[in-house]
Amino acid sequence: MLDGDVFDVPIRKDIVHRVVRWQLVKRQQGTHSTKTISEVSGTGRKPYKQKGTGRARHGTLRGPQVRGGATMHGPKPRSHAIKLQKKVRHLGLKIALSARTDEGKLLVFEDLEVPSHKTKNVVSYISQMEDTKKVLLVDGGDIDKKLKLATQNIHYVNVLPSIGLNVYSILQHDTLVMTRVPVNRSVERMCHAPIFIRIKNY
Repeated sequence: MLDGDVFDVPIRKDIVHRVVRWQLVKRQQGTHSTKTISEVSGTGRKPYKQKGTGRARHGTLRGPQVRGGATMHGPKPRSHAIKLQKKVRHLGLKIALSARTDEGKLLVFEDLEVPSHKTKNVVSYISQMEDTKKVLLVDGGDIDKKLKLATQNIHYVNVLPSIGLNVYSILQHDTLVMTRVPVNRSVERMCHAPIFIRIKNY
């Protein structure tokens, strides 16, 4: 039996959207950069005199109005990460797990051991599942070496440890296969996590 507090919660797309957005912006590198006027190489001399030429006034050839010059208010290296409360992240994971359970696309096994590292073993197992296009295998602790070798050449099968289970990966795969260890850990992490209440002093 699966815990209803984790695998049977109401589906809320807005919560899932917030969690997925939090995941995606967190992984952005934020290394894009443009040069300011102090970083552009070139002379600091005034190109021509201020008056009498009939041309526009210029004080430098490194300005943004000159070809090859600086970029004003351009991007600089920064973090794109946003804050999201832990209870919202937990709720998003509960919703994703509940959605797969409601669709009948959550399979729970005692273990994910395979007889050998041959890819054909995993392919034969996946072929027995109905309406399956992409499969996410979630095992507890370190991934078994034979399972890792057997799945690394199959583009529609991915393996994650229980600590790496996340909303975006669940949504990317139409079938979720878990062992008892990550199921129990998910319940323990999201149902028995301490709740801190902030008390205001009036």
